[in-house]
Amino acid sequence: MNQPNAARELKAQGDSAYRQGQFAQAVAHYTDAIKADSTNPTVLTNRAMALLKLERFTDAVDSCTQALRIDATNVKALWRRGTAYYKLGQLAKAQCDFAAGLAIEPANAVLAAELDKSVKAIEAAAGIPQPKLSINAALEPVAEPRSPQDFERAWREHARVPARLYEYLKLIPTDKLPALFRASLEAGHVVDTASALEHGVQLHADLELVDRVLSTLPQIDRFSLALLFLDPSEKERIRSLLRQLAASKNLDMSPLAAKYS
Repeated sequence: MNQPNAARELKAQGDSAYRQGQFAQAVAHYTDAIKADSTNPTVLTNRAMALLKLERFTDAVDSCTQALRIDATNVKALWRRGTAYYKLGQLAKAQCDFAAGLAIEPANAVLAAELDKSVKAIEAAAGIPQPKLSINAALEPVAEPRSPQDFERAWREHARVPARLYEYLKLIPTDKLPALFRASLEAGHVVDTASALEHGVQLHADLELVDRVLSTLPQIDRFSLALLFLDPSEKERIRSLLRQLAASKNLDMSPLAAKYS
């Protein structure tokens, strides 16, 4: 049996196992199907759904991320990855994925409900009620920081919601970021930045900010140390942004991408 036929047969076996509630067996069949043909995002999102049933949320994130590398507009991959992030308590990432899916399918009531749930969870975790957020919501005004202390305080506030941090980063001249961060850059700042930039790309097609910010971060003290504490999936999110930038501008971003390896 050739590879495409084998992949289809294994996918069918995975679908059958899933329908029967045999989720571990479904994952095994889908994984074999992916080995036979790694270009089908549907198999990856199906595997993610089975992984969610098994509460293997980190593996579900990885499977959806693989699907999104093949098709960045795959709504099921965004939905299921957002669900996995939510279960992992990574609420800002969940919100970002639900918002991105809703931007692609504005009439998707399930995604709208998931987005609303994630925003409420962020508000509850922060202990500070915020106005209800939608993908078209107007943001409260943000101000350019007057000092590194002001910058860090505002960062903690805005990082709870990627849309707010995106607006904050837009406001700050990127050449000021090294002085504002000084020696305080941590892995969490890099993750927050990736979430904000993903929001900007997915909702505003803002690749200019991606270029400016990701080109500046390696110039900041402690960047190399912060990078050591990023897991591979976080680094891949950044490299994915750079691939989108490269495709849009027809640029070679590989030297910059290497700095995030």
